[in-house]
Amino acid sequence: MTNTKISEFRKAVYQSLRRRADILFDLIDALTVAGQVNSPVTLSEQKPFRRKFSSVYDGLENGEMDIGKILSLLPECVPEDSETIAGYRVYAVDATPNEHEEAETLPDRGVLKSNQKDPMRYGHKYSWLVRLVQFGTSWVAPVDVERIDTETTDTQLAAVQVQELDLRDRHRKVIVADSRYEEHRFLGLFERFQHTFGLIRLHGNRVLYEVPKQKPKGSCGAPRKHGKSFKLHGAHRAADRCETFSLGDQTVRVQA
Repeated sequence: MTNTKISEFRKAVYQSLRRRADILFDLIDALTVAGQVNSPVTLSEQKPFRRKFSSVYDGLENGEMDIGKILSLLPECVPEDSETIAGYRVYAVDATPNEHEEAETLPDRGVLKSNQKDPMRYGHKYSWLVRLVQFGTSWVAPVDVERIDTETTDTQLAAVQVQELDLRDRHRKVIVADSRYEEHRFLGLFERFQHTFGLIRLHGNRVLYEVPKQKPKGSCGAPRKHGKSFKLHGAHRAADRCETFSLGDQTVRVQA
């Protein structure tokens, strides 16, 4: 990103801050150079923060920002050479835990167990929607990060994030996710999108069903709800479509 684009981005972010703009902007700059932040007030020790430490809490308590406007800036500010496959921008969604074992009075602290055999842990979870930047690396460009409260689920919040991204970014794109997001309410979103597609990993024991054949007129009984079954671990027919493309120095073949 050029210096001009960085300057334009910073100006647009500043204009999105409605109240306590100078304090909030200093906090953003302080976060970019801070290492581990143990408490908000420690940000006042960073060089970009030009005010007294009491201003930190004034900004956090009384500041306001236009979140929608800020989020709309992010998709266009990722590196120009970010990951694309066959002309599609590649995004990923996932949830990550942030443990707070000792903070028993922390508001909305929940259980972080993802599997039955996992040890009991407590804290917050965050849903990350990111643009994949470069093949073979872990670098990503976040476009939306929200805390998952205990009254909702990973997939419910991810669905909202994907819907909002579809409105903000009208380029062709694909959302990749692991099997946590194979829930039908999340998958069903993509039927309504024109520019956004899902590539979701499914558990190997899943069984899919074809569209049922229509019953002949005049036949008895209720119409079928499901067609022929399709087991992922044992396909009974050839793929409907095969595509081969290059990804880095590899040749990838996809069948569906």
